[in-house]
Amino acid sequence: MGKRRLTKATGPHDQLTTSRIVIYRQLRTDRLHIFYSEAGMGPPVILIHGLGASSRWWFPLYPQLSSDNFRALAPDLPGFGRSPGPPLPLHRAGRSVIEFADRIGLGRFFLCGHSMGGVVAAHIAAEYGPRVRRLVLIDSAGIPANHTPRVIKRLLQPWSWCPLRFYPTLVKDMLRAGPRSLVKALRYTNQSDIREELRQIQVPTLVIWGEKDRLLPLKDGDRLVSELGDARLETIAGARHIPMVSHPARVARLMVDFFGEDLVRRS
Repeated sequence: MGKRRLTKATGPHDQLTTSRIVIYRQLRTDRLHIFYSEAGMGPPVILIHGLGASSRWWFPLYPQLSSDNFRALAPDLPGFGRSPGPPLPLHRAGRSVIEFADRIGLGRFFLCGHSMGGVVAAHIAAEYGPRVRRLVLIDSAGIPANHTPRVIKRLLQPWSWCPLRFYPTLVKDMLRAGPRSLVKALRYTNQSDIREELRQIQVPTLVIWGEKDRLLPLKDGDRLVSELGDARLETIAGARHIPMVSHPARVARLMVDFFGEDLVRRS
């Protein structure tokens, strides 16, 4: 375990602006070198970022999750954020998340993935089902469609899907990943078809989607839910592709309530 660094995440909590301390850590083993951020104490929630992103994309949710007594952990997948190495095929990225969980002593955990990270989360929930308490997929990739050229075009037009105030984080993370990693991860994502994995998932699943997502349309969320055995779809009005950034209060409340149902049932 490397040195830790403190920073802050600011976001909404019951219509108030709160700050929570975030700890940056790194995990280094013979096979894995992962940087991750952590906030709060309580039942663990692993948050998996999307293409070209990093753990910082989850910071808007940290105040609410930590205030409601959850321990939020967001790894930078290999090749993104501060984690070195080329991007992994997404099923192998899922295994790296499980190794990460093993190394920091997590048994069972709540799991959430956004966009490309939704594919990784689906692989984990299908292959390591007993480890996952509940699953959240936010504007997830993994449903084959004929809109790949449009997706690539939209990715190059961030004003169509990213809030202006988030541009500094977006640009920094994209530059840090570099074009080679971005192209490789985009290829892995476009080749993904998680429908078979979805049919294997046994845990309750919440699918959250931005109503105005122009990268991955809302109908993909409907298709995800139709393949899952125990799932429901929640639409975020006015949101585009990254609702946890543009509408963090709504997304965090949905997640806290959804995870809370499991805690109440087990108590």
